Amino acid sequence: MAKKPKQLDGRQEVMRGFAESAAERGQHFFYVLIHEPLGPMDRGEKYEDPLNGALGELGEVTGGGSQLGEGDTIAFCGLDVVVNHRDNGLTVIRECLRSCGAPPNTVIEEYVPEFAELSL
Repeated sequence: MAKKPKQLDGRQEVMRGFAESAAERGQHFFYVLIHEPLGPMDRGEKYEDPLNGALGELGEVTGGGSQLGEGDTIAFCGLDVVVNHRDNGLTVIRECLRSCGAPPNTVIEEYVPEFAELSL
């Protein structure tokens, strides 16, 4: 019996669109969901800048965001990452985020060829 694909939420549908566009260019897209309440400046300093440096010619962080929680809180933050080689890019993402102190429950979402949640 075939496994039923996971129903994607609105954010994930947008990310799937990014992944499909990257695939059309011969690249691979990951969304990194970091369970840490960081705003744009802190997220950039702690994760985006080091990851861009670590990726070099392999790829780049193309965006990021912070999901608002209740009141004025931030529930989590995330990074949009595009790489030119899936396996090498995934290795660099994992190594860099671990060295930057990303929480162990950080999830790397992959959308093409199908949705998958990868561990840090």
